[in-house]
Amino acid sequence: MKNGLNIFCNNDIKNFLPSLLSDYELTIMKLDLIKDNIQASQPNIIIINNHIDLRDCDKLSNNCLVISNLKNLDFKNKSNILNSPLSINHLKNRIEQFVQNLKVQFHDLSLYNEKLINLDNDNFCYLTKIELEILTYLMRNKETSKNFIKENILNIKSNIETNSLESHLSRIRKKMNTIKTKVKIQTKNEKLLITT
Repeated sequence: MKNGLNIFCNNDIKNFLPSLLSDYELTIMKLDLIKDNIQASQPNIIIINNHIDLRDCDKLSNNCLVISNLKNLDFKNKSNILNSPLSINHLKNRIEQFVQNLKVQFHDLSLYNEKLINLDNDNFCYLTKIELEILTYLMRNKETSKNFIKENILNIKSNIETNSLESHLSRIRKKMNTIKTKVKIQTKNEKLLITT
């Protein structure tokens, strides 16, 4: 199974990307679709050749590699900016390094694409995209509010009553139990915590 890679661009570079990045399953979208389509669970490549406001993807900046010919971009994670022009080999190597560094680990758990792996016993299972986004966010931040997950990952307004988050958390916990991890997701008041 190929690793997924989201690419946001508005220029002709998209025509040669499938051959350059043939090891990945590419999803290529226009730049103006960033706000609604950027995913916390997958690497996102943003190719810019004119000014764009990147504040909408600031919370996901560790998952974004920006390639641009513009100087002084206002982007939170400066180490994830590549200035063009670049050689094709340098571009490919930098993207591969970026994707490799995005593996998320917390104690005995590792997440990559849709695979949840117990590093101690090599047991693994697959997560849905929503489960992966919730668990990725928790593993990176260790603590969050239920409302944040509802609004920013599930796209549910905070004033709407639903058990959707609890259902997702229940399925994630069951999958974590099947791979025998020591990591637990706890709920305290309206907070979610990931602990060992």
